[in-house]
Amino acid sequence: IRSLFSIKKGDIVYLQRAISNKYFFVIMVVYLFIFRRKMIFDLDDPIWLHSFFKTKVFTQIADAVITCTHAQAEWARQYNKNIHIPHIALNFEEYRRFTKDYFASASPVVIGWVGTGPEHLNNLSLLASVFRRLIPHSTIPFKFVLIGALKNAKVYETFHSVRGLDVEFIDALDWKDPEAVPREIKKFDIGVVPHQSEGPWNRAKTSFKVLEYMACGVATIVTKFGEMPYIIEDGRDGFIAASEDEWVEKLTLLLSDKELRSRLGKSGQERVRQEYCYDAIVPRLESIIKGLE
Repeated sequence: IRSLFSIKKGDIVYLQRAISNKYFFVIMVVYLFIFRRKMIFDLDDPIWLHSFFKTKVFTQIADAVITCTHAQAEWARQYNKNIHIPHIALNFEEYRRFTKDYFASASPVVIGWVGTGPEHLNNLSLLASVFRRLIPHSTIPFKFVLIGALKNAKVYETFHSVRGLDVEFIDALDWKDPEAVPREIKKFDIGVVPHQSEGPWNRAKTSFKVLEYMACGVATIVTKFGEMPYIIEDGRDGFIAASEDEWVEKLTLLLSDKELRSRLGKSGQERVRQEYCYDAIVPRLESIIKGLE
């Protein structure tokens, strides 16, 4: 409440996902109505599914709305016409310094995943099924590295049950260290984002890990869902798999072709540099703000 008194006429109020506290919500609505301040509302997840009324009201009264996926923008356009999709972004230089050098890689080929394992058991089970089909027919030795297992027994069992799979679990990293994740991703030859969880939340959210893989120049495969087809052009910036069969097919291609991995990795890294890093996104946000002055 004290901070509201520091807002001057002509300032723009920027609300980022500010819907959790009902008292704050009421105070902000009253404040914006009485003092006629301009406001930008930023939502980076489909938060209307958890709090429809507050999200709808802030979307309606905002002078501009910022989302990070096309599905979020589609929902917001029902209530506001000034919608922007600058997407989430990363500090490209922090990742570029850990660019994958494919021609320095040794056997086995490393397939890697980063995330919160217990929250993605259903998605990881898709990957386990793919490995069961891949191992008996692959002539290329590979290892699976899962970062973020959190010592979860179900995560461990999902992959220990895959006969013949060489798997390494890293339970946690120092997530506050900006170099921790890219340092580990650099060790990957292939980054994977499996997905089979349906529902409006998953369709409207985005995945930060795919940008992290790509920013390190790591060849990436993702399931065809949500925002992924907007981020990756299949066969150019990475691979998109629409089924388990396609996962097996495209992983087989990448396992057997180092030059393909290198080409997709370089193209994906360049796409992040052009579209999804701070240097690309910040000027867009600046333009949105200046457009309201």
